[in-house]
Amino acid sequence: MRNDKAAAKKLLREGRYPEILSRLGEKRRTVRLLRSLLYEDERIIKWRAVTMFGRLARENPELIIPEVDRLIWSLNDEAGSIGRSAPETLGEIARNNARIARDGGKVVVHYIEDTETCRPPNRNLEILVGVLWAIGRIGERRPEEVEEVLTTVESFCKDPDANVRGHALWALGRTRVAGFIESIRNCMDDAGSVIIYEDEWLRSCTVGQLAQDALRQ
Repeated sequence: MRNDKAAAKKLLREGRYPEILSRLGEKRRTVRLLRSLLYEDERIIKWRAVTMFGRLARENPELIIPEVDRLIWSLNDEAGSIGRSAPETLGEIARNNARIARDGGKVVVHYIEDTETCRPPNRNLEILVGVLWAIGRIGERRPEEVEEVLTTVESFCKDPDANVRGHALWALGRTRVAGFIESIRNCMDDAGSVIIYEDEWLRSCTVGQLAQDALRQ
């Protein structure tokens, strides 16, 4: 198992997604291994494991169907860190296969309205950023599925945390829904630092750069 995990991390690090199932043996065991990588401290490994779940949802949905309920449960669990990476993974699965993740997509989109998790004083910034990213990913394909929460997303453009502001702007830009241009323009000079997973790479940029990107969408 340890050798398989090391091999999976190497393949993810190098972006060799098609080789993961073919080289690591029994498929359901490989999915369990990928699930464990969602908790990796090395961020590119974690994020590319998220990408791999999306690819599997599209290409091997039978492997991912059991994971959707597990991810929903982990997101709603009150134990705290157990929900780590659940929003991003549910969002990527829902983006790639709405049929198998319809409920999961709804749960993660409307999680932005959960004041206990997403608003001070006890909010979980990691979960919040993951939810914003998931909304952007789903909304890019099917904006009608996120439209009713976009006003809530817009409110995070004024958040004290730069990473939250940046992800809110990114989500608004990806959905390409009219009505938020003024809020986006107000962030164009924001020099706050953001790290965002985009096009399968971690990108370091400013909030202002993401605002400019959103206006160009």
